[in-house]
Amino acid sequence: MKKNLLEFTYEQLRESLKNIVDKDYRINQIFEWLYAKKEGDISKWTNLNADIRKKIAQDFRARNLTIVKKEESIIDGTIRYTFKTADKKFFFAVLLANKDKQSVCISCQIGCPMGCNFCSSGRVEFARNLTRGEIVEQVLQIENDTAKKVSGILFMGMGEPMLNFNNVTAAIKSFISKKEFALGKRHITLSTVGNVRAIKKLAQEDIDIRLALSLHATDDRTRKILIPNNFGFKIDDILSAGEYYLKKSNSRLTIEFILIENINNAASDAHKLARLLKKYNLVNPNVQVNIIAFNPIKNTEFKTPSPESIDKFKMILNLSGIVANIRQPKGVDIGAACGQLGY
Repeated sequence: MKKNLLEFTYEQLRESLKNIVDKDYRINQIFEWLYAKKEGDISKWTNLNADIRKKIAQDFRARNLTIVKKEESIIDGTIRYTFKTADKKFFFAVLLANKDKQSVCISCQIGCPMGCNFCSSGRVEFARNLTRGEIVEQVLQIENDTAKKVSGILFMGMGEPMLNFNNVTAAIKSFISKKEFALGKRHITLSTVGNVRAIKKLAQEDIDIRLALSLHATDDRTRKILIPNNFGFKIDDILSAGEYYLKKSNSRLTIEFILIENINNAASDAHKLARLLKKYNLVNPNVQVNIIAFNPIKNTEFKTPSPESIDKFKMILNLSGIVANIRQPKGVDIGAACGQLGY
């Protein structure tokens, strides 16, 4: 099978092509075709001579994914993409567009082993990790499809990023590299259910992206119901790791909290969340809570809380000095909202 050029860093590509290309400016040209011009057809790299293009194409390719389905919301213009890999597996990415910018919610695994009971992805049997190239290619393909540059990247699609740590961090380094995507670090958010060891390891990577802790409960019993495969870490451990990441990375932290009727949306839950955040010094301008109303999925008894209940939860957090926002769902009619990315 041909090797995917998107798997390689600049230095790795130079080493891999040394028998074909022996000049650094040629590697720069290839990188420009891959990332700036986003051209996946090697035969169209016209500033390389035909012999070089032919030799590269014998052993390498520039694309591993195919867009097999594209669904656009009639409500808000959100687009859900279904990708097929070279080994004929399927996963999803979502474009969240508005007039001024477009963000993409991308996947890092095919299926998800976490089994979150409020999420369709958790019901898809885990197949494998996505590679570095497959992660970055989602963005390239969407940019090609829309003819617009992506301005923000959310690791909030299918899969748990901390279980694909090496490929995810390699992709992030591509996103912030000036030779590749040249995105600002604060325009990238990684969401995790809370692997404490991996959070601390991420803090050492010096990439300073925004971290989002997928918390969703204020006690460990309720959290275990919502997230059965929760790495075995307690809420206190996860928030302590969040405090560590915030200090070490000089970045920002988001606490994600999906509200489910009669599960975690009581006023007492809001007060307890406020106390927990204060305990770990997470009441400051660099920390915000994203309140997410449960989005309907098949075969569940969970229900979406009333708007009044959601507003009250936010008000309690705000009165405690916490920056809290109600995240509006996007793409509900096409199964693209938070928790809906399943087959």
